[in-house]
Amino acid sequence: MLRGIEGPALDIAIIFLAQVIYVSTMTLRWILLMKGNRTAATAMSFFEVAVWVYALSLVVTNLSDPVRLVAYAGGYAAGTALGMWLEERLALGYSLVLAVVPEASTLGKQLRRCGFAVTTWAGEGRNSMRQVLLVFYRRRLTPDLKRLIDDIEPSAFVLTMEPRIARGGFLARRLSQIPLEDPDDVLRGNSGAE
Repeated sequence: MLRGIEGPALDIAIIFLAQVIYVSTMTLRWILLMKGNRTAATAMSFFEVAVWVYALSLVVTNLSDPVRLVAYAGGYAAGTALGMWLEERLALGYSLVLAVVPEASTLGKQLRRCGFAVTTWAGEGRNSMRQVLLVFYRRRLTPDLKRLIDDIEPSAFVLTMEPRIARGGFLARRLSQIPLEDPDDVLRGNSGAE
């Protein structure tokens, strides 16, 4: 990748790439830390700081070269974008959705058919009774959940949160033992099991 680049140009390329690696690693480390995965976050911090010190040393040894500073800042920005992209793709952990729908809605039943953990209760809105749904799910299932809600109850009020700690309840059992239906089948009105 860097073949044919040498001297100051090589330093600039290394500074940029090191910053991309450093910042994207830092982003992932913070996410792991916030999710309670301290061991992985600690291990990543060693690698993260080693890369950062190396890139910084290439800039500090020649502060009169503005291109190095631009490469450092550009790598930082690119690393931030890459870190956010990686976090979104990895979708680590769980999320919680609070949805408020009309009282007669079948959204809760449809979500349960797809394997989502749903708790419902009655709520009183401004002009009518409502149904409140609390949905706990793996973050990687966000596109499926969003599509189901949008297709079944497009007017639902939806609030998404990220819980820090969760225990007991539906997820305490093995999810793989629960027969699930494909969200596409549910949306088409096909049902293999009732």
